[in-house]
Amino acid sequence: MKENIVITIGRQFGSGGHEIAKAVSDALSIPFYDKEIIVEAAKQTGLDENLFKEVEERNVSSFLYSIALGAYSPANSLTGMPFMNINETVFQAQANVISDFAKKGAGVFVGRCADHILKDHPALCRIFVYADLSDRIRRIQRLYKIDAGEAEDLITKTDKKRAHFYNYYTGQKWNHLQNYDLCLNSAKLGVGGSVEAVLAFIRQAQKN
Repeated sequence: MKENIVITIGRQFGSGGHEIAKAVSDALSIPFYDKEIIVEAAKQTGLDENLFKEVEERNVSSFLYSIALGAYSPANSLTGMPFMNINETVFQAQANVISDFAKKGAGVFVGRCADHILKDHPALCRIFVYADLSDRIRRIQRLYKIDAGEAEDLITKTDKKRAHFYNYYTGQKWNHLQNYDLCLNSAKLGVGGSVEAVLAFIRQAQKN
């Protein structure tokens, strides 16, 4: 494996993408970045970590409301332009941290538009993990101890927020195949099989 390989993993809610990402980082003995991004961004900006979590959980309507007021521009997100509202400030801070972490060397990044932020990295591998809805419902039921209806509602709402966030900041479509190098159905492969598929893909890609 290249010493500076950077792996980004986007995932549908309930697909096990977070678990797969952590297992990949363990298998390669490289850093894993998820909540660590929030911790570092909060430290650098002096903002409370809870603020980052609240902005991530906020519905896209808050972004659209900012646009209606004329106080927000997606083009500013990665350029440091002025007039940033709190959503923009949080995104910019996380983008800076993701870029800084990637400059240190290899790592696995979960979500937060990392595939777009690091799109020019020379050793980038972009993964997307998905699964059939029925399998995701069963997984969320098991993890959260809720019934099937509640699980499906949570999945729908979470995926919608992730898609809007990604689409807005990147100008791309969250679940479009063209945005990723490898897409995995974790329900078919399982966590272990998905990890092996990622590792095999990376090995083969680096031969080409």
